[in-house]
Amino acid sequence: MEVAVAATTAAAPAFRCLLCTHGDGAFVLRKECFVLTRCRRCGLVQQDPLPPAEAYDARYADAATYCAELLRERDLFLRRDSQLVADLARDGATGPLLDVGAGAGILMEAARSAGWEAVGLELAQPSIDRIRGELRMEVHPCAIERAPLAAGRFGAVTFSHSLEHLRDPLLALKSAARLLRPGGLVHVAVPNWHAAKRLAAGVRLPWIFEEHLSYFTRATLRDALERAGFELLALGSGPMACAIDWRFAVVLYERTRVDRLLRRFLRMGPRPLTELLTDNVRVDCPPWRFQLVLKATRALLAAWPERFFSRLGRGEELRATARRS
Repeated sequence: MEVAVAATTAAAPAFRCLLCTHGDGAFVLRKECFVLTRCRRCGLVQQDPLPPAEAYDARYADAATYCAELLRERDLFLRRDSQLVADLARDGATGPLLDVGAGAGILMEAARSAGWEAVGLELAQPSIDRIRGELRMEVHPCAIERAPLAAGRFGAVTFSHSLEHLRDPLLALKSAARLLRPGGLVHVAVPNWHAAKRLAAGVRLPWIFEEHLSYFTRATLRDALERAGFELLALGSGPMACAIDWRFAVVLYERTRVDRLLRRFLRMGPRPLTELLTDNVRVDCPPWRFQLVLKATRALLAAWPERFFSRLGRGEELRATARRS
């Protein structure tokens, strides 16, 4: 038995930071089937060990509902992305724009509406089908470091909640620098590891999940951009684009054990509150009870001071813009 344990330990892959390649990390948390570790040198939080590359990429290719979920909130995301394109133009960027992790192509739509050519990189087949079929725009199903694109072709590259999904975020940023013309801009938006919401929700926060391989702070995002050869122009935090953050409310109810009272009030029995987030909600209580809970939850979320936390650098989303020198 001792020999078997020793062999298993010896076979375990050693920690290697995705940012600075340091080989020593400290345990942060365990959730379901993955572990997060913090690099003792640069502070980046990442999965350890990383999932196998083939299985991880296949998960995105099979993401049948991903595109549809994005399109449900298309108007919300289109307003956000149109503002992003306007901000990039104000900072001196011009097209073409490359969107890494293009999703349903909504940011590409915003760029085209501004008069820019837009190209996407995306692995999910339903998203590729929409971008090529409905939008009739250029998209490539590959990682940025393998994209068949000419160096210096782009005036802007965006990573809108995609950098945290990549197995080598530093290589991705370096590849973006290669594809940008001199003076071109890169924009990165990622979840903020130091967000007040994460501190309040803990490990139950929905964006702590197995498809996010790395978790950035202001310091580690700045470090990543500078290591890739960019000059940082702006770095701040703010709210994520979300109509109503029902999942965060459920987490708060669960952490404070209010969920027990609510489940009893709604006559849900042992079923978790997360069932209320599905498309086919079923409750056995009178409708007025359900409506009362919805109204109280909206009031709870409205009272959450996200913009105040954002001014303190504790907003849920980090946003950085940097220039290729």
